[in-house]
Amino acid sequence: MKVLAVRGNSLNLRDSPVREERNAGEPCLEGTKKLTGVAVFDDEERLLPLVSSFLSHGLKNGLMSYESCLTYGKNISYFHQYLLTRREFADCERDTAMLEVRTHAIEEYFSHLREDEELSQKTIRNRDSSLMAFFNKYLCRGVDDVPAPRSAINPYSDGLLSPRPMKRLVSACSISDLKQLMLSTKSERERCLLQFIYDTGVRRSEVPRVTLADIDDALAFQNTLFISGGVTEAVNADYCPLYVAGSKGYADEIKPRTTLVSRATLLRVKKYHSSPLYKMYRKQFGKANETPAFLNAEGNAYTPNSVTKLLDRVSSRAVSNLKISKKISPHKLRHGNAYAMLRSPDIGTDYLDRLVAVQKTLGHSELGATETYTQIPYDLYQKLLRPGSESKTKAGEMEELVKQTRLRIDLGDSK
Repeated sequence: MKVLAVRGNSLNLRDSPVREERNAGEPCLEGTKKLTGVAVFDDEERLLPLVSSFLSHGLKNGLMSYESCLTYGKNISYFHQYLLTRREFADCERDTAMLEVRTHAIEEYFSHLREDEELSQKTIRNRDSSLMAFFNKYLCRGVDDVPAPRSAINPYSDGLLSPRPMKRLVSACSISDLKQLMLSTKSERERCLLQFIYDTGVRRSEVPRVTLADIDDALAFQNTLFISGGVTEAVNADYCPLYVAGSKGYADEIKPRTTLVSRATLLRVKKYHSSPLYKMYRKQFGKANETPAFLNAEGNAYTPNSVTKLLDRVSSRAVSNLKISKKISPHKLRHGNAYAMLRSPDIGTDYLDRLVAVQKTLGHSELGATETYTQIPYDLYQKLLRPGSESKTKAGEMEELVKQTRLRIDLGDSK
Protein backbone atom coordinates (compact mmCIF):
# COMPACT_ATOMS: atom_id res chain seq x y z
CA MET A 1 0.00 0.00 0.00
CA LYS A 2 1.32 3.43 -0.95
CA VAL A 3 -0.07 6.97 -0.74
CA LEU A 4 1.50 9.72 -2.85
CA ALA A 5 0.42 13.35 -2.59
CA VAL A 6 1.72 16.38 -4.49
CA ARG A 7 0.65 20.00 -4.31
CA GLY A 8 1.76 22.54 -6.86
CA ASN A 9 4.65 20.41 -8.12
CA SER A 10 6.04 21.42 -11.51
CA LEU A 11 6.09 18.81 -14.28
CA ASN A 12 8.38 19.49 -17.25
CA LEU A 13 6.51 18.39 -20.40
CA ARG A 14 9.31 19.16 -22.87
CA ASP A 15 10.79 15.63 -22.84
CA SER A 16 7.57 13.77 -22.03
CA PRO A 17 7.05 10.42 -23.83
CA VAL A 18 3.43 11.49 -24.36
CA ARG A 19 4.71 14.44 -26.40
CA GLU A 20 6.66 12.11 -28.69
CA GLU A 21 3.79 9.65 -29.21
CA ARG A 22 1.08 12.22 -29.97
CA ASN A 23 -0.99 11.75 -33.11
CA ALA A 24 -0.91 14.15 -35.98
CA GLY A 25 -3.02 17.19 -35.37
CA GLU A 26 -2.94 16.87 -31.58
CA PRO A 27 -1.66 19.91 -29.65
CA CYS A 28 1.99 19.77 -28.67
CA LEU A 29 2.85 19.63 -24.96
CA GLU A 30 5.07 22.51 -24.02
CA GLY A 31 6.56 24.08 -20.90
CA THR A 32 5.63 22.95 -17.42
CA LYS A 33 2.39 22.05 -15.69
CA LYS A 34 1.52 22.41 -12.03
CA LEU A 35 0.23 19.20 -10.49
CA THR A 36 -1.88 18.80 -7.37
CA GLY A 37 -3.42 15.49 -6.43
CA VAL A 38 -3.26 12.24 -4.49
CA ALA A 39 -2.68 8.71 -5.77
CA VAL A 40 -3.34 5.66 -3.59
CA PHE A 41 -1.99 2.26 -4.64
CA ASP A 42 -2.70 -1.23 -3.32
CA ASP A 43 -0.11 -3.90 -2.46
CA GLU A 44 0.18 -4.83 -6.14
CA GLU A 45 0.85 -1.20 -7.06
CA ARG A 46 -2.52 -0.78 -8.75
CA LEU A 47 -4.20 2.61 -8.49
CA LEU A 48 -7.31 2.80 -6.31
CA PRO A 49 -9.36 5.30 -8.37
CA LEU A 50 -12.23 5.99 -5.94
CA VAL A 51 -9.99 6.74 -2.97
CA SER A 52 -7.54 8.72 -5.11
CA SER A 53 -10.32 10.84 -6.63
CA PHE A 54 -11.80 11.64 -3.20
CA LEU A 55 -8.47 12.76 -1.75
CA SER A 56 -7.39 14.65 -4.89
CA HIS A 57 -10.62 16.66 -4.84
CA GLY A 58 -10.08 17.52 -1.19
CA LEU A 59 -6.47 18.62 -1.76
CA LYS A 60 -7.16 20.62 -4.95
CA ASN A 61 -10.07 22.52 -3.44
CA GLY A 62 -8.42 23.26 -0.11
CA LEU A 63 -10.84 21.02 1.80
CA MET A 64 -8.09 18.81 3.21
CA SER A 65 -4.52 19.47 4.26
CA TYR A 66 -1.56 17.62 2.76
CA GLU A 67 -0.99 15.65 5.98
CA SER A 68 -4.71 14.80 6.26
CA CYS A 69 -4.67 13.36 2.74
CA LEU A 70 -1.81 11.05 3.66
CA THR A 71 -3.53 9.95 6.87
CA TYR A 72 -6.93 9.40 5.22
CA GLY A 73 -5.30 7.54 2.35
CA LYS A 74 -3.57 5.10 4.70
CA ASN A 75 -6.64 4.60 6.90
CA ILE A 76 -8.94 3.88 3.94
CA SER A 77 -6.33 1.60 2.35
CA TYR A 78 -6.14 -0.50 5.51
CA PHE A 79 -9.90 -1.07 5.27
CA HIS A 80 -9.60 -1.90 1.56
CA GLN A 81 -6.95 -4.53 2.33
CA TYR A 82 -9.27 -6.08 4.91
CA LEU A 83 -12.20 -6.23 2.47
CA LEU A 84 -10.14 -8.20 -0.04
CA THR A 85 -9.66 -10.95 2.56
CA ARG A 86 -13.43 -11.47 2.77
CA ARG A 87 -14.98 -14.02 0.41
CA GLU A 88 -17.78 -11.75 -0.83
CA PHE A 89 -15.28 -9.18 -2.12
CA ALA A 90 -12.67 -11.55 -3.56
CA ASP A 91 -13.68 -10.81 -7.17
CA CYS A 92 -13.93 -7.04 -6.81
CA GLU A 93 -11.60 -4.97 -8.99
CA ARG A 94 -9.51 -2.17 -7.54
CA ASP A 95 -11.54 -0.45 -4.80
CA THR A 96 -15.04 -1.24 -6.13
CA ALA A 97 -15.71 -3.19 -2.92
CA MET A 98 -16.36 0.23 -1.34
CA LEU A 99 -19.47 0.51 -3.52
CA GLU A 100 -20.99 -2.69 -2.13
CA VAL A 101 -19.84 -2.99 1.48
CA ARG A 102 -22.56 -2.94 4.13
CA THR A 103 -22.61 -1.75 7.73
CA HIS A 104 -22.06 -5.16 9.28
CA ALA A 105 -18.80 -5.68 7.35
CA ILE A 106 -17.42 -2.35 8.60
CA GLU A 107 -18.39 -3.21 12.19
CA GLU A 108 -16.70 -6.60 11.84
CA TYR A 109 -13.58 -4.78 10.58
CA PHE A 110 -13.47 -2.69 13.76
CA SER A 111 -13.96 -5.85 15.83
CA HIS A 112 -11.01 -7.38 13.97
CA LEU A 113 -8.86 -4.35 14.76
CA ARG A 114 -9.79 -4.50 18.41
CA GLU A 115 -9.57 -8.25 19.03
CA ASP A 116 -6.99 -9.52 16.51
CA GLU A 117 -4.71 -6.54 15.94
CA GLU A 118 -5.26 -5.16 19.47
CA LEU A 119 -5.36 -1.55 18.32
CA SER A 120 -6.39 1.17 20.74
CA GLN A 121 -9.88 2.65 20.77
CA LYS A 122 -8.43 5.97 19.67
CA THR A 123 -6.73 4.45 16.61
CA ILE A 124 -9.90 2.62 15.64
CA ARG A 125 -11.91 5.80 16.03
CA ASN A 126 -9.47 7.63 13.74
CA ARG A 127 -9.92 5.01 11.03
CA ASP A 128 -13.67 5.17 11.52
CA SER A 129 -13.60 8.96 11.02
CA SER A 130 -11.63 8.59 7.77
CA LEU A 131 -14.12 6.07 6.41
CA MET A 132 -17.09 8.23 7.40
CA ALA A 133 -15.63 11.20 5.52
CA PHE A 134 -15.04 9.00 2.46
CA PHE A 135 -18.63 7.72 2.42
CA ASN A 136 -20.42 10.94 3.43
CA LYS A 137 -18.43 13.42 1.33
CA TYR A 138 -17.76 11.35 -1.78
CA LEU A 139 -19.17 7.85 -2.27
CA CYS A 140 -22.72 8.68 -1.21
CA ARG A 141 -22.91 12.32 -2.24
CA GLY A 142 -21.00 12.87 -5.43
CA VAL A 143 -18.73 15.76 -6.34
CA ASP A 144 -19.07 18.69 -8.78
CA ASP A 145 -22.55 17.74 -10.05
CA VAL A 146 -21.42 14.18 -10.78
CA PRO A 147 -23.82 11.54 -9.37
CA ALA A 148 -22.72 9.66 -6.28
CA PRO A 149 -20.61 6.59 -7.21
CA ARG A 150 -22.42 4.47 -4.62
CA SER A 151 -26.13 3.62 -5.00
CA ALA A 152 -26.37 1.40 -1.91
CA ILE A 153 -27.47 2.78 1.45
CA ASN A 154 -24.88 4.90 3.25
CA PRO A 155 -23.58 2.88 6.24
CA TYR A 156 -22.63 6.15 7.94
CA SER A 157 -26.02 7.83 7.69
CA ASP A 158 -26.35 7.68 11.49
CA GLY A 159 -22.77 8.68 12.32
CA LEU A 160 -19.64 6.84 13.44
CA LEU A 161 -19.79 3.06 13.86
CA SER A 162 -17.01 2.47 16.41
CA PRO A 163 -17.42 2.89 20.20
CA ARG A 164 -16.41 6.24 21.66
CA PRO A 165 -12.87 6.01 23.08
CA MET A 166 -12.56 6.27 26.83
CA LYS A 167 -11.00 9.56 27.89
CA ARG A 168 -7.68 9.09 29.60
CA LEU A 169 -5.44 11.45 31.50
CA VAL A 170 -3.07 13.19 29.11
CA SER A 171 0.51 11.97 29.57
CA ALA A 172 2.85 14.95 29.86
CA CYS A 173 6.54 15.69 30.33
CA SER A 174 7.19 16.90 33.88
CA ILE A 175 9.65 19.63 34.75
CA SER A 176 11.98 17.03 36.30
CA ASP A 177 11.80 14.88 33.13
CA LEU A 178 12.55 17.97 31.04
CA LYS A 179 15.65 18.63 33.12
CA GLN A 180 16.87 15.08 32.58
CA LEU A 181 16.28 15.36 28.84
CA MET A 182 18.35 18.53 28.75
CA LEU A 183 21.15 17.01 30.80
CA SER A 184 21.25 14.11 28.32
CA THR A 185 22.77 16.34 25.65
CA LYS A 186 26.02 18.32 25.86
CA SER A 187 24.76 20.88 23.36
CA GLU A 188 23.48 24.21 24.72
CA ARG A 189 21.73 24.73 21.38
CA GLU A 190 19.68 21.56 21.92
CA ARG A 191 19.04 22.30 25.58
CA CYS A 192 17.83 25.74 24.62
CA LEU A 193 15.41 24.30 22.04
CA LEU A 194 14.00 21.71 24.44
CA GLN A 195 13.25 24.36 27.06
CA PHE A 196 11.72 26.62 24.42
CA ILE A 197 9.32 23.91 23.15
CA TYR A 198 8.21 23.12 26.71
CA ASP A 199 7.82 26.74 27.79
CA THR A 200 5.93 27.89 24.68
CA GLY A 201 3.89 24.76 23.94
CA VAL A 202 4.70 24.95 20.22
CA ARG A 203 4.12 21.93 18.02
CA ARG A 204 7.10 20.30 16.32
CA SER A 205 5.78 21.57 12.95
CA GLU A 206 5.80 25.14 14.29
CA VAL A 207 9.44 25.15 15.43
CA PRO A 208 10.88 25.89 11.93
CA ARG A 209 8.58 28.92 11.59
CA VAL A 210 9.79 30.67 14.75
CA THR A 211 12.16 33.41 13.61
CA LEU A 212 14.86 35.58 15.11
CA ALA A 213 12.48 38.54 14.74
CA ASP A 214 9.80 36.71 16.75
CA ILE A 215 12.21 36.32 19.67
CA ASP A 216 13.31 39.95 19.45
CA ASP A 217 9.71 41.19 19.29
CA ALA A 218 8.77 39.12 22.34
CA LEU A 219 11.63 40.54 24.39
CA ALA A 220 10.79 44.06 23.20
CA PHE A 221 7.55 43.73 25.15
CA GLN A 222 9.67 44.30 28.25
CA ASN A 223 10.27 47.86 27.09
CA THR A 224 6.56 48.62 26.64
CA LEU A 225 5.51 51.51 28.84
CA PHE A 226 2.25 51.47 30.75
CA ILE A 227 0.94 54.78 32.07
CA SER A 228 -1.44 54.55 35.01
CA GLY A 229 -2.22 57.13 37.69
CA GLY A 230 0.58 59.37 36.55
CA VAL A 231 3.14 56.56 36.88
CA THR A 232 5.14 55.59 33.80
CA GLU A 233 7.15 52.37 34.01
CA ALA A 234 8.25 49.45 31.88
CA VAL A 235 6.31 46.22 32.07
CA ASN A 236 9.29 44.13 33.23
CA ALA A 237 7.00 41.11 33.42
CA ASP A 238 7.96 37.48 33.99
CA TYR A 239 6.21 36.49 30.74
CA CYS A 240 6.26 37.87 27.21
CA PRO A 241 3.79 37.36 24.35
CA LEU A 242 5.36 35.39 21.49
CA TYR A 243 3.83 35.26 18.02
CA VAL A 244 3.50 31.72 16.63
CA ALA A 245 2.76 30.92 12.99
CA GLY A 246 0.61 28.02 14.09
CA SER A 247 -0.29 24.75 12.39
CA LYS A 248 -3.72 23.08 12.28
CA GLY A 249 -5.23 25.86 10.18
CA TYR A 250 -7.88 25.21 7.54
CA ALA A 251 -6.39 23.30 4.58
CA ASP A 252 -2.77 23.85 5.64
CA GLU A 253 -3.22 27.58 6.20
CA ILE A 254 -1.18 29.24 8.94
CA LYS A 255 -3.24 29.71 12.10
CA PRO A 256 -1.52 32.55 13.97
CA ARG A 257 -1.70 32.77 17.74
CA THR A 258 0.14 34.30 20.67
CA THR A 259 1.63 32.22 23.45
CA LEU A 260 3.12 33.17 26.82
CA VAL A 261 6.83 32.44 27.20
CA SER A 262 8.94 33.04 30.29
CA ARG A 263 11.45 35.88 30.12
CA ALA A 264 14.16 33.51 31.41
CA THR A 265 13.66 31.25 28.40
CA LEU A 266 13.78 34.15 25.94
CA LEU A 267 16.99 35.47 27.50
CA ARG A 268 18.53 32.00 27.20
CA VAL A 269 17.59 31.94 23.51
CA LYS A 270 19.13 35.40 23.02
CA LYS A 271 22.41 34.23 24.58
CA TYR A 272 22.40 31.39 22.07
CA HIS A 273 21.80 33.96 19.30
CA SER A 274 24.77 36.00 20.46
CA SER A 275 27.11 32.98 20.28
CA PRO A 276 29.74 32.79 17.50
CA LEU A 277 28.13 29.53 16.33
CA TYR A 278 24.70 31.04 15.64
CA LYS A 279 26.16 34.24 14.16
CA MET A 280 28.25 32.19 11.74
CA TYR A 281 25.32 30.17 10.43
CA ARG A 282 22.74 32.97 10.29
CA LYS A 283 24.72 34.81 7.60
CA GLN A 284 23.17 32.56 4.94
CA PHE A 285 19.72 33.92 5.75
CA GLY A 286 18.30 37.33 4.99
CA LYS A 287 16.44 39.59 7.36
CA ALA A 288 15.61 38.72 10.97
CA ASN A 289 12.07 37.72 10.00
CA GLU A 290 13.54 35.21 7.53
CA THR A 291 16.13 33.74 9.92
CA PRO A 292 15.09 30.66 11.93
CA ALA A 293 15.41 31.10 15.69
CA PHE A 294 16.97 27.62 15.98
CA LEU A 295 19.54 26.07 13.65
CA ASN A 296 20.76 22.47 13.67
CA ALA A 297 24.34 21.24 13.77
CA GLU A 298 24.74 21.88 10.03
CA GLY A 299 23.39 25.42 10.29
CA ASN A 300 20.05 24.65 8.68
CA ALA A 301 16.55 25.21 10.03
CA TYR A 302 15.05 22.37 12.03
CA THR A 303 12.37 20.28 10.36
CA PRO A 304 9.50 18.56 12.19
CA ASN A 305 11.25 15.22 11.69
CA SER A 306 14.56 16.49 13.04
CA VAL A 307 12.78 17.75 16.16
CA THR A 308 11.33 14.26 16.64
CA LYS A 309 14.76 12.68 16.13
CA LEU A 310 16.27 15.03 18.72
CA LEU A 311 13.68 14.00 21.32
CA ASP A 312 14.11 10.34 20.42
CA ARG A 313 17.89 10.55 20.83
CA VAL A 314 17.99 12.39 24.15
CA SER A 315 15.05 10.35 25.50
CA SER A 316 16.76 7.07 24.65
CA ARG A 317 19.90 8.26 26.38
CA ALA A 318 17.97 9.35 29.48
CA VAL A 319 16.12 6.01 29.61
CA SER A 320 19.37 4.06 29.25
CA ASN A 321 20.85 6.02 32.16
CA LEU A 322 17.71 5.36 34.25
CA LYS A 323 16.95 9.09 34.48
CA ILE A 324 13.42 8.77 33.04
CA SER A 325 11.10 5.77 32.78
CA LYS A 326 10.08 6.03 29.10
CA LYS A 327 10.81 8.01 25.96
CA ILE A 328 9.24 11.42 25.53
CA SER A 329 7.86 12.76 22.25
CA PRO A 330 7.74 16.45 21.20
CA HIS A 331 4.00 16.57 21.90
CA LYS A 332 4.61 15.47 25.49
CA LEU A 333 6.55 18.73 25.96
CA ARG A 334 3.48 20.59 24.71
CA HIS A 335 1.33 18.71 27.21
CA GLY A 336 3.85 19.60 29.91
CA ASN A 337 3.40 23.27 29.05
CA ALA A 338 -0.36 22.97 29.56
CA TYR A 339 -0.03 21.43 33.02
CA ALA A 340 2.66 23.95 34.00
CA MET A 341 0.30 26.79 33.16
CA LEU A 342 -2.64 25.21 34.98
CA ARG A 343 -0.67 24.93 38.21
CA SER A 344 1.05 28.34 37.95
CA PRO A 345 -0.67 30.72 40.43
CA ASP A 346 0.46 33.85 38.58
CA ILE A 347 -1.44 32.99 35.38
CA GLY A 348 -5.06 33.97 35.97
CA THR A 349 -6.97 34.57 39.17
CA ASP A 350 -8.50 31.09 39.27
CA TYR A 351 -8.40 27.70 37.58
CA LEU A 352 -10.90 28.69 34.86
CA ASP A 353 -8.80 31.74 33.97
CA ARG A 354 -5.76 29.51 33.57
CA LEU A 355 -7.72 27.01 31.49
CA VAL A 356 -8.73 29.77 29.06
CA ALA A 357 -5.11 30.96 28.95
CA VAL A 358 -4.01 27.42 28.04
CA GLN A 359 -6.64 27.30 25.28
CA LYS A 360 -5.32 30.52 23.74
CA THR A 361 -1.62 29.72 24.02
CA LEU A 362 -1.99 26.19 22.61
CA GLY A 363 -4.24 27.41 19.79
CA HIS A 364 -7.24 25.21 20.54
CA SER A 365 -10.33 26.34 18.62
CA GLU A 366 -12.66 25.09 21.34
CA LEU A 367 -12.32 24.95 25.10
CA GLY A 368 -13.41 21.29 24.98
CA ALA A 369 -10.05 20.33 23.46
CA THR A 370 -8.27 22.01 26.37
CA GLU A 371 -10.46 20.27 28.93
CA THR A 372 -8.66 16.99 28.22
CA TYR A 373 -6.13 18.29 30.75
CA THR A 374 -8.79 18.42 33.47
CA GLN A 375 -9.70 14.74 33.81
CA ILE A 376 -8.65 14.95 37.45
CA PRO A 377 -11.02 17.29 39.38
CA TYR A 378 -9.21 20.44 40.50
CA ASP A 379 -9.79 19.89 44.23
CA LEU A 380 -8.29 16.39 43.99
CA TYR A 381 -5.46 17.67 41.80
CA GLN A 382 -4.52 20.21 44.48
CA LYS A 383 -4.21 17.41 47.04
CA LEU A 384 -1.88 15.49 44.72
CA LEU A 385 0.60 18.36 44.51
CA ARG A 386 3.70 18.19 46.64
CA PRO A 387 3.72 20.61 49.57
CA GLY A 388 4.93 24.00 48.38
CA SER A 389 4.67 23.16 44.66
CA GLU A 390 1.42 25.10 44.33
CA SER A 391 3.34 28.30 45.02
CA LYS A 392 5.84 27.73 42.20
CA THR A 393 5.29 29.67 38.99
CA LYS A 394 6.11 28.54 35.47
CA ALA A 395 8.41 31.54 35.06
CA GLY A 396 10.23 30.65 38.27
CA GLU A 397 10.68 27.04 37.18
CA MET A 398 12.14 28.16 33.84
CA GLU A 399 14.57 30.52 35.54
CA GLU A 400 15.72 27.77 37.87
CA LEU A 401 16.07 25.39 34.93
CA VAL A 402 18.37 27.83 33.14
CA LYS A 403 20.65 28.02 36.18
CA GLN A 404 20.83 24.23 36.46
CA THR A 405 21.38 23.34 32.80
CA ARG A 406 22.90 26.22 30.84
CA LEU A 407 26.18 25.56 29.01
CA ARG A 408 28.62 28.06 27.56
CA ILE A 409 29.06 28.11 23.79
CA ASP A 410 32.72 28.81 23.08
CA LEU A 411 34.27 30.25 19.93
CA GLY A 412 35.57 26.90 18.69
CA ASP A 413 32.33 24.97 19.22
CA SER A 414 30.95 23.48 16.01
CA LYS A 415 27.74 22.04 17.44
